Amino acid sequence: MHILLLLLALLPHLSCGAPGPLAADRDPGDLFGPSEDNLIVVDAILIVDAPLPQIFLQRTAAPGVPYAAEETALVGASVSIRTDDLVFEYHPDPEVAGRYLPRYGATLVEPGRTYELRVEAADDPVVRATTQTPQRLRIGELVLLDDDLETALRHLRLFSEIGDEVYAAAENQLEWTQGVLQARLQADGAAASYQVAVSNLELFSPPLFENDWIDEDDLERNETSPPLGVEDGALYLPWNGIHFAGRYKVKLYAVDQNWFDLVRTDNVDADRGSGEAGQGFQRPLFHVENGIGLFGSASVDSVGFSVRPKGTPECTGCECWGCEKRPTAWSGQLNLNTGRGSVSYLRHFSSGARCELSYEISNASAVEPCALCSFAWEFTLNELTVISDTGRCDEADEASGLTFRFGQANEGGRPLYGLYQYDLDWIALEAGWSLMPNDGEFTGMWLFGFDKL
Repeated sequence: MHILLLLLALLPHLSCGAPGPLAADRDPGDLFGPSEDNLIVVDAILIVDAPLPQIFLQRTAAPGVPYAAEETALVGASVSIRTDDLVFEYHPDPEVAGRYLPRYGATLVEPGRTYELRVEAADDPVVRATTQTPQRLRIGELVLLDDDLETALRHLRLFSEIGDEVYAAAENQLEWTQGVLQARLQADGAAASYQVAVSNLELFSPPLFENDWIDEDDLERNETSPPLGVEDGALYLPWNGIHFAGRYKVKLYAVDQNWFDLVRTDNVDADRGSGEAGQGFQRPLFHVENGIGLFGSASVDSVGFSVRPKGTPECTGCECWGCEKRPTAWSGQLNLNTGRGSVSYLRHFSSGARCELSYEISNASAVEPCALCSFAWEFTLNELTVISDTGRCDEADEASGLTFRFGQANEGGRPLYGLYQYDLDWIALEAGWSLMPNDGEFTGMWLFGFDKL
């Protein structure tokens, strides 16, 4: 279920009646008693300056009962969000049971305002929840400090200055664990708390360290911090969660009281003998009247940089870990809910030439998969963007308008699966891969591609 994903899977451990960490690590009665069977579960997060969010509504299942999202989705409810004298009505999404969409989706969430959720369902008391949105959050400076936490070694470039060029900027090339990153904030008021979500944007970059006790498969490319405090308008970004070489996008969330209370009282994986905050709560704090879940809000800003292994010379891009290992590669990303996405192509030549392209995906639709596929999609390559051309992209235009069909293999090593292509028949691509991230930057996207080693 979608409950408590907190955007980039900021809270992946709590699910109501679902099998998984809750069932494995805690008795269901520790969190939910028999009286909490069939409760309405709210999942909605308002982000300042973003459009009104989609709202997921489901019901809890009794402890021990197998959980199925499609069977517990709350349908036919009357849903609205109110702020001051404005009321925003929601309508059910015909494609996904239990998901409700704003009728005027372009309406932006304002900072420092109170928003009230109201859910009316037959034979149930009215569900209400209120959030006070934080003020706008801006990262004014990102500084690399010496280990003394006083001497500034350099100021990194920000998205507000150069956009995605931050990943290639010389100032933003970091050597792993060398120095301390400090984000200096600009905000009109303090939030209840802060959290940091760290996402490695690569798919195949190697770990930044070697350790016989740690298996690479156990490392995550996306991680989230516990609640953090800000002192004198500054927040230190730990190296925790930075395990792989390459580009990193770090999102800083200034969160409301509802979000903070849920995070600090969700002790599903807490060690009860460690004295961790939240241990005294037998049940998370939900702040939802006549239901459970989260109706919360946050302001967010991001920074980006690249990280290379410790002790290695300065470098940029994949040269930091070996571009020559993948001289030819293409990859795609497709949102299976909207049918929108893109396909990128990259090729390095022995002469040093380089061709990097991106095509917009159009006319995407699900098709009958092959016998060995779990699903398949067909799409057409549309608008071409030439990212880098040193004289070897002459035939790039010829691919525009071509239609392709790909499927994810049923078998593969989690989380990476094989890829099939339809060409008179379904054939397995020897170097093809398929990935469906559960969290991080590409949550909800199908990622696929081919690497010629």
